[in-house]
Amino acid sequence: MKKQILITILSLLFSISAINNTYAYSDRSKIYIGADYVYSDIKYKNDTIYKMDDGYNGVAPVIGFSSYGIGLEVWYLFSDEASNQFDYKSKLSGYGADLVGEAPLTENFSLIVSLGLAEYTFKVKQPNGWNFEQSVSGPRFGIGLQYEIIPHIALRGMFHYTSLNTGETDFYDGISEFSGGVRFLF
Repeated sequence: MKKQILITILSLLFSISAINNTYAYSDRSKIYIGADYVYSDIKYKNDTIYKMDDGYNGVAPVIGFSSYGIGLEVWYLFSDEASNQFDYKSKLSGYGADLVGEAPLTENFSLIVSLGLAEYTFKVKQPNGWNFEQSVSGPRFGIGLQYEIIPHIALRGMFHYTSLNTGETDFYDGISEFSGGVRFLF
């Protein structure tokens, strides 16, 4: 039900923006690079001892191409180390590609939606020296806003959710990510 409501709202917003004036910055083809600060919160299938108490803070370099409001972005995530109550330490890294849609709301603001695939690698170190590494992948969905502060520089804030229950994973269910960053448009 939640997905149907979200799809309805997004469809409505895209329809409204198509009826309104089309803004020049969304019509031009552009290549862009950027970087995001990313906070990743992992959802676990059960209360496994691998569960980390804190989320992961990371940086994700991004490169993309967009034309007439539709584009493709590729990204790579580097995170810091997190620890849990049992003194397990872990790191998260990831990469992926997103199909991105941009719907202008005003001359400078755009609604951004994305659909893609992501792969994450978890590296866990136990206090006894045993190391565990697992790679998981799944579909990734996102929604956010972008503000073009000057003609070739934009700020972007996004929420992404990646479902990890489609792969071979014993512990992880999904990842919720909040990101904020900058894009340099060429």
